[in-house]
Amino acid sequence: MKLKVLIGALVWTLLVSVAHVHLNYGFDQVREIVREWLGYKRKTLEVGFIPVT
Repeated sequence: MKLKVLIGALVWTLLVSVAHVHLNYGFDQVREIVREWLGYKRKTLEVGFIPVT
């Protein structure tokens, strides 16, 4: 019984995390960030980007 609860909690956490990434970032942006971390793509410098609050 405890194993089922643990697996259910892990699956729920994974689903919520995937939904968060999809809704807030999109998988294309996440893929580009991972490519930068791994060194397959050079990071681009954004000049003059001012976020609106």
